[in-house]
Amino acid sequence: MRILVPWKPVVLVWGLLSGMIFVSFVAASLLEGKDPFAPGATIKQPAVKTDAAQNGQQPKHSHKAAPTPSQ
Repeated sequence: MRILVPWKPVVLVWGLLSGMIFVSFVAASLLEGKDPFAPGATIKQPAVKTDAAQNGQQPKHSHKAAPTPSQ
């Protein structure tokens, strides 16, 4: 007895899963700053200055004292 397998849906699902794995690999590599097609290579990004650094100002931080335990 021979079991017939509908190959078209199998191939479509296999291709879809392979494509999703490939896209996620490329996206993860780019998020880490690495070139996905060059092993060991990293993407050099230019230094980005913030507005506070460009104006020579310090960023504003709130300095609150730590709460003391009441006795």
